[in-house]
Amino acid sequence: MYLSSAASEAVASALHKIASRSLTSSSAATSHIIILGGGIAGLSTARYLLGHTQQHRSVNITLIDRNVVDNNNNNTPSSTYKEQQTEYPHFSTPSRRNGNVLCPSLTIPWTTRSLFNEAIKPAIKSVFAFNNNQADRPAITFDWKSLMSDRSMYSFATHYLLQKMIYKPPKQHQCNKSILQYNMDCLDDPSDALVQSIDYGRFAQGTQLVDGKVVEGDSSGDVGLFCRGLLRGLQCEYDDRFVVRSEESVDSLVLTGDHHASNDNGQQHHQDSLSAVVIVDRNGIQSTIHADQFVIAMGNESRPLCDKIHVPCPIYPVKGHLVTISSSIDCIYNITLPNGIGYAAPMDHKVNGRRLYRLSGFVDFTPNKEPDQHRIDALVNAAKIHLDDVEVIDASACHRPFSADDRPI
Repeated sequence: MYLSSAASEAVASALHKIASRSLTSSSAATSHIIILGGGIAGLSTARYLLGHTQQHRSVNITLIDRNVVDNNNNNTPSSTYKEQQTEYPHFSTPSRRNGNVLCPSLTIPWTTRSLFNEAIKPAIKSVFAFNNNQADRPAITFDWKSLMSDRSMYSFATHYLLQKMIYKPPKQHQCNKSILQYNMDCLDDPSDALVQSIDYGRFAQGTQLVDGKVVEGDSSGDVGLFCRGLLRGLQCEYDDRFVVRSEESVDSLVLTGDHHASNDNGQQHHQDSLSAVVIVDRNGIQSTIHADQFVIAMGNESRPLCDKIHVPCPIYPVKGHLVTISSSIDCIYNITLPNGIGYAAPMDHKVNGRRLYRLSGFVDFTPNKEPDQHRIDALVNAAKIHLDDVEVIDASACHRPFSADDRPI
């Protein structure tokens, strides 16, 4: 959700360079930065850049997203968790927004786990599972018929093998733990009036592992509401420097060949640079917007855009499932489900005295977008081990951008 000073130094450094370059180049004129994508990544980036340049007031930001205000196409979206209770308190939104759960609990990257157990064994099992439609498929499956014809899967697999077999980052597990800690520090920062003012139904006070131990310093909440609160805060605080263009889709990026960059030896070389973005409004009318710098934060849609400008983006869209349930058990922790299939996150909402939980899990490498009832049943059955008299409210499936080392991009 946020940048980590320890674990995502490369990302933090990149944003710092963007802001620094903007300040350096804008001593005489205002610098314009375009952020593509209005999810939590795009909004958090906007906040970082606006805050970093606040004293200079020489950087303007335009955020472009076809549906930045409300992912459910609601003309009057709820602005607080209390309002949402009467609008759609249970709705499992199949969206770009992290399964609609704000829960910074990814602490074990994929590449730190056993290659055989986490990739090869599930791949073998999935061959038979997809053919026989078995209900007990492994947590990770591969739709080989579709994957073999997708060239982007080969680049993703190559990147994963390089990370796993050659680079082997030794402190990666600790890095992800520090990301969790940094995320929570940001959410708990008492000096951050904006974040503390956002009502997004935060509830959980830690995560319960499979062995029953509880790891403190985690939480849960509705990330859609968090995004709306953050958006409103940015518009109020930086109204003269922050412009949002909603209901407009990104069509393509425009490169120019008049940029000259220096290598490590100080030698100048020719390099194409991104100069503009072509957008399309809901009426199909195209327009071109120029800027000095760009940030691409469009989730699964980032990769095809990056491919067109020859920028590596080693992510792959993987299918996961989200189920909303209720239970008479009032747990205050996120629950790690057996066999590593996912999590149950308690929400700050009850229906007839019963606590709501959002179950999320599974990693299916498949383009199929339809919910899989076997996956839904597996999540519910796993939750029943910890929660009594479970009642299913609704369920959905969505694809999220999965990096080859499962670390934030």
